[in-house]
Amino acid sequence: MRKLGNEGTQGYETGLSGGIDRRNFLKGAALSALGVASVGALAACSPQASPDDAAVSDIAEEDAPFEAEETVDADVVIVGCGAAGFMAALRASKGGASVVVLEKGDNMTAPNGIYVSGPFAVGTDVLKNKEGGTTLTVDDAFYHVMEYSHWTPNPALMRRCLETSADAVAQLEEIGYTFEEKNFRFETPFIGEKGGFHAITNASEERAAMWEQALTDNGIDVRFSTALVSLATDDNGTVTGVNAVEKGKKNIAFNAKAVILAAGGYLGNRDLQERFLHTRKLNVARGGESICTGDTIVAAEKVGAALEKTFGYCPCEYGGTHANASRPAKQDKFDQNYAFKFGLYGCLLVDAEGKRFINEGLLCDYPMSYGSEQILKNSPWYAVVDQAYVDAMATEGLYNYTTAKGATEDTWFIGNYFKDRILDNLPADIEEGIAEGWCFKADTLEELAEHFGLDELPETVERYNGYCEAGTDGEFGANPWYLSPVATPPFYVTENEPSAWSTFGGVRIDDCCRVLSAETNDPIPGLYAAGTDAGSLYYSPYYDIPGYCYGLCIDSGYIAAEEAVASLKA
Repeated sequence: MRKLGNEGTQGYETGLSGGIDRRNFLKGAALSALGVASVGALAACSPQASPDDAAVSDIAEEDAPFEAEETVDADVVIVGCGAAGFMAALRASKGGASVVVLEKGDNMTAPNGIYVSGPFAVGTDVLKNKEGGTTLTVDDAFYHVMEYSHWTPNPALMRRCLETSADAVAQLEEIGYTFEEKNFRFETPFIGEKGGFHAITNASEERAAMWEQALTDNGIDVRFSTALVSLATDDNGTVTGVNAVEKGKKNIAFNAKAVILAAGGYLGNRDLQERFLHTRKLNVARGGESICTGDTIVAAEKVGAALEKTFGYCPCEYGGTHANASRPAKQDKFDQNYAFKFGLYGCLLVDAEGKRFINEGLLCDYPMSYGSEQILKNSPWYAVVDQAYVDAMATEGLYNYTTAKGATEDTWFIGNYFKDRILDNLPADIEEGIAEGWCFKADTLEELAEHFGLDELPETVERYNGYCEAGTDGEFGANPWYLSPVATPPFYVTENEPSAWSTFGGVRIDDCCRVLSAETNDPIPGLYAAGTDAGSLYYSPYYDIPGYCYGLCIDSGYIAAEEAVASLKA
């Protein structure tokens, strides 16, 4: 098994590393949104060779009958072995079902659920045993997320997930996970006596070994390098299994009494990004491409499933990215090009016209929630700074620079995170960005604006500098410590694109994780969805609670399996 590092310092939802060269295996994934084919991605997010260049001529006709070379029977077939799929597999097996898991990745290092920092949960032994105990209740979390999301997700499902969260964490503890309840660096609604974020203390390679052992111990048949082609149905519309192809192009029909979709969304499919998020600029947080190309969602839609109304993403919180960059912002290791920090440091940000579009401080204080929607809608966005700001970041760092302007520990919760984080290599990194084409330096604002076509930039800077001088943002209300004048030449601009750990939005499900029909809104017999394939769990912008995406993944996987097994006995 490939050696993996401990990911404990990552953000509260993360992607994964590794590169599985499967160009032919991926063909059709990027075309599925257009209805050309459904040979798509099953695993949770993993950087891969891009499917966008797949040759259409090599794809079988959409309506060609599936000719199975092998048939496999099981009670439950689960598509994807990420956080939701893995949890579903364990619970279904423990319920007495025979289980097959189809995982597009080549091995257990592929699933995203191996690498996340930890889940949010309520009522766990971890919370009960922490010093002083906990006052956090299901009601606390439920009403907060429902009010935050304006009651957009499925309320009954949300409450059930929170009520299930302690059991889901206990299941992970049973296979060897250990957790530490801790505050996250962002200001979140549940800290101190309430808590709720469960940081995983096991290294990622240890987690992968635990997953492998748990699947083996429970007799679960895991088929790696195996991708969905379509869902099989009978004349009554009941889902009866999955048609799939393994890496060597062997067609296999998996007959099942219940199918659970848990494939991790559509981050790796630019066509589905455009369809659901209205952008083609959303990059994979850890670089490369993703095998999460949304084909489970498309396959469900083909058999009559309803799609949810809300689509969004779980953004990377470490800075901007760019398709042309050799070192975009990825993990919390400060190994990326430092100039990308400007995209989330609270300095002047403008859109493609050169106009301000956001309270820039939100992208520093709440990069995964309140700040995320606007950078998606305004991608690419541009950070504009002057030489004085560059010098300050390269010598003082954001903490000293910002506290000198009035921020305190009481008013700037995230500030401690930036202590001792000096962008000492910034001058060289700027030169790298200039060479790669996403950064530019000029002696005048007019020249700076002309390079990227930011026509309104000079007027924007004049107005913005007035706010800086007055100490009050009369446009968007940014805190005074985030107002950094653009006045000392030379001037710099970085072109930023957003990145994500995962996408949100997919098939509509009820509180039993059953996929609902677009025509009747009744459950489609035999079909379930969990995790980020399920659109009814999430909201855009992302929740302001650390670990909430991962928590909902394991909770919904648990519920889907329990319901699927119950249906076998009905």
